[in-house]
Amino acid sequence: MIMKKMKNPRIWVCFTFIVSLMFLSAAGQERVRPEVPYVPTPEEVVREMLKMANVSQNDVLYDLGCGDGRIVITAAKEIGCRGVGIDIDPVRIEESKKNAKNAGVEDKVEFLLMDLFEADLSQATVVTLYLLSKVNLRLRPKLFRELRAGARVVSHDFSMGTWRADNSIVVEDKLLNYKSARDPLSFNDYWDKHNVYFWVIPANASGVWKWTMPALSGDTLYSLLIEQTFQEINGKALEGCLNVKINDGKIVGNRLNFSIERNNQGQAQRIRYEGFVEGHTMRGFYEIEGTGVAKQKWEAKRVPATMKAIDE
Repeated sequence: MIMKKMKNPRIWVCFTFIVSLMFLSAAGQERVRPEVPYVPTPEEVVREMLKMANVSQNDVLYDLGCGDGRIVITAAKEIGCRGVGIDIDPVRIEESKKNAKNAGVEDKVEFLLMDLFEADLSQATVVTLYLLSKVNLRLRPKLFRELRAGARVVSHDFSMGTWRADNSIVVEDKLLNYKSARDPLSFNDYWDKHNVYFWVIPANASGVWKWTMPALSGDTLYSLLIEQTFQEINGKALEGCLNVKINDGKIVGNRLNFSIERNNQGQAQRIRYEGFVEGHTMRGFYEIEGTGVAKQKWEAKRVPATMKAIDE
């Protein structure tokens, strides 16, 4: 009926053009505009990120803002691990699925169309990122909240603000550089530099810990206050009724090391502790330097109410 009414061809062309614009506009509204522009990570950088995180076939790698899926696909194809790519752009997700099929790793990878801030990261042992600094800062609390202690995080080019990286490297990627406007066919090789940052999610060891150790005069009660910001720890201890000095505090994943320096009959004596944080229990071994005595088992309990957030 519309065609019969619109006998003038020019009117019909205008009508179909307007209808097309309406459909394109509606389609555009369905596609959410990504907060981070799509820029693919060079293959050399991808491999260095996987190497830095020591990715193995037993890992589950999540790439947040996966783009064309190259990090997840490379990890699955060359290492054999499982992977999940997450992106808010449906075009990128379809491209990732196609690339995974072409690479023959469809059974090892999954690509999800969703906002990365809504994704459940609890199954990830490795998280890779190529976002922006402001996005990393917004993401940081989520990483601490959902990832288990020992999970690894690797970011291309953008850091995490005050969360100091456990390691960082510069990767040089060979590119072609336009040399002269007078000679469009003349190019010159040059190396572009990329920063790669690496973190290990630390266990929360903050708070007051209590334990006893045997002594000549009977068991001695120790009380240790640990203050923790990210992976950095410091604190003070109470041996019986005496304050003792804490040194060499370090936590990587759920592994904790520190030493106590105390006075023993007028002589400085150092006790080294190593152990693992498991909930409100810390257990491992201690060794008293200079005594020749083998390492002894050690276990401490935390006062739960004293634990504080460490990602601030």
